[in-house]
Amino acid sequence: MKEVIRKNQWGVCALLIIFSWVAGVAAADSPPEHCLRKDHHTFNLYMENDTIAGDDDQYTNGLKLTWSRFGLSELPGDAWLHKWLYPVVRPLGFDRMDGSEKALTFSVGQNIYTPDDIRQTDLVKADRPYAGITYIELGFHKRVDNHMHTLGLCGGIVGPDSYAEEMQSAFHEVINSSDPQGWDNQLENEPVLNLIYDYKKKLFATGLQSGLGNDIIFNTGGVIGNAMTFYNIGLLYRWGWNIPADCGNFPIQPASCFNAEVEEKMCLNPQGRYGVHLFFSANGRAVLRDIFLDGNTFRDSHSVDKKPFVGTFMGGIGFVGGPIKTVLAYVYQTKSFDGQKDPQVFGSLSFSYRY
Repeated sequence: MKEVIRKNQWGVCALLIIFSWVAGVAAADSPPEHCLRKDHHTFNLYMENDTIAGDDDQYTNGLKLTWSRFGLSELPGDAWLHKWLYPVVRPLGFDRMDGSEKALTFSVGQNIYTPDDIRQTDLVKADRPYAGITYIELGFHKRVDNHMHTLGLCGGIVGPDSYAEEMQSAFHEVINSSDPQGWDNQLENEPVLNLIYDYKKKLFATGLQSGLGNDIIFNTGGVIGNAMTFYNIGLLYRWGWNIPADCGNFPIQPASCFNAEVEEKMCLNPQGRYGVHLFFSANGRAVLRDIFLDGNTFRDSHSVDKKPFVGTFMGGIGFVGGPIKTVLAYVYQTKSFDGQKDPQVFGSLSFSYRY
């Protein structure tokens, strides 16, 4: 059954890649002047699942939908949801008229976590808790050609009201797989709130959007909140043909949702909109809190002893066809808690459409 699922998933991936190239070739390029005078938007669908790697446990599924608005010279007055945070972000320079490009993002997502043995109805004390989170995330982004600052606020719910159990059960029914039996032991309901900061800088770049090239992107940042508190640092390397002038792709995490190209390069170099590239990234995370391992903050719940440092390695291939970008990747993560049998592996698919 898992083999059939994997084949179907990779078939869908292949169709998305073909569609991105056909749509890209068919899309007509707007004149540069018209392109630079308007706001731009992207829709991004980001999926992660361990079934692609042959597993069905630990971090078992992630889904994130993001709408972005970019190419802004200042924070817009009609962003009805984001504007409530303008008094906070403006003193931090996110509305400064310094020639930088601004962007806003709105994301909704869900992550699901289970122990190795999903057939057990009793609490598996030596393994991680059943847990799920459903969340929304507001992001503010400020960038120039080679670096980008991101500030975000993420709020959601952990526990039964995240509907992670229902989502996983419905998916397993569709694929005719065993229904997880241990969700009665999941974490209790808890509202969560996280403050996010992320910084990315292009350390080296050559040949972007102009044939064969490569680049190196440095990223660092952190999260503070009752769901997650950590600091991360990492590097991304890309090599290929007409690499997009963006900040690359990373696994689903805070501030990972915005990856549109810099407006000026996108508008003034339309021939660079079709390409393919390989990439590899390595990230390290120092973890102070992880509710999915530490358990609930304000009430008793199952927990395990987390490891203070976790490494994540990601490799894959990206395809760009006009307004469409498709990225396939394989992710390897070191053990995150004491007693974890194997490192975490999963596959990811990112599909972006610019309009």
